[in-house]
Amino acid sequence: MKALLLLPEDELALQAAIVAEQPTVRLVDERAPWPAMTTSRPPARDSVLDIERSVLIWDPSIHPRLPRPRFTRPARRSPLAGRVVRLDRGTYVDGVLTASVISAVLWDGMKPEMVSLFSTVWRAVLQGTSGYLVRWVEGTGQEQRIFGMRIGHHALAAAREGRISLGDERMRLYPPSQEKARGAHW
Repeated sequence: MKALLLLPEDELALQAAIVAEQPTVRLVDERAPWPAMTTSRPPARDSVLDIERSVLIWDPSIHPRLPRPRFTRPARRSPLAGRVVRLDRGTYVDGVLTASVISAVLWDGMKPEMVSLFSTVWRAVLQGTSGYLVRWVEGTGQEQRIFGMRIGHHALAAAREGRISLGDERMRLYPPSQEKARGAHW
């Protein structure tokens, strides 16, 4: 599981990188109505931007049938565990960007093709994002690196130019000294 700060342009770049490496991948709208309880034709979309919130990154060449999702809390109980990579899209409203979350369930002995899909998605995330985030620690006057979150290249550029704000007012761009030199105030 990884938190990501992504503008729509970052999401499209992520989708393009995944599909370029694994062209059989489909994007499924988890919250859209499915035609039947179990179907091999889930509600796939052409673009990540066509899905409001929950995106399932699915490769039908690995798992031809995808069970209809049941909304359970622990991933190990979900019928989709080990069959998809899930992206819960963040929001970008009034210039404020909140985090997306990408997650997958991986275990020993699963299909090697699924491990390959997970690797493809992870490579795309690493190539399309940066770890240039710190968190302001209240009362200490210091910033602390955030290792569990990444920011897309478009979002990073927009934040540095002051066109967007990061959803958590304690989040800042790293390195702090360069941002302060550019006139950032925190």
